[in-house]
Amino acid sequence: MALQIMMVAFGCALGGVARFLLGKGVNAQPWASDGFPWATLIINIVGAICLGVVAEFYLERESSSFRMETYLLLGTGFCGGFTTFSSFSLEMLNLIKAGAILPSIAYAISSVLLSLLGVFVGMHGAKALFPPN
Repeated sequence: MALQIMMVAFGCALGGVARFLLGKGVNAQPWASDGFPWATLIINIVGAICLGVVAEFYLERESSSFRMETYLLLGTGFCGGFTTFSSFSLEMLNLIKAGAILPSIAYAISSVLLSLLGVFVGMHGAKALFPPN
């Protein structure tokens, strides 16, 4: 159990740092200065793709070569620390409070649909690149 907790904690730390760095990078772009929460949207889509790849290896394959600790490190830890539903929720509320109803609707729909698509692409991309034995 201690190893599993350490794997989640380490993955979460790496995911949080990666989220911070990618968020800073996205927010520094001229096209991201329009008040729309581009950084969180991009981070959550990238995280969904990553989780799709991890899920394909751990959840969809019966092989035990992709061990539980690896899933805890990459799936629960890294992807959990990298993506954020709470920031998405706060940004949605801020858009609504600012009267940006159409952008808030677009943000909600695009976040959910593109994240679902991201998991699908991640799983099927991993399956295509690394076919099960």
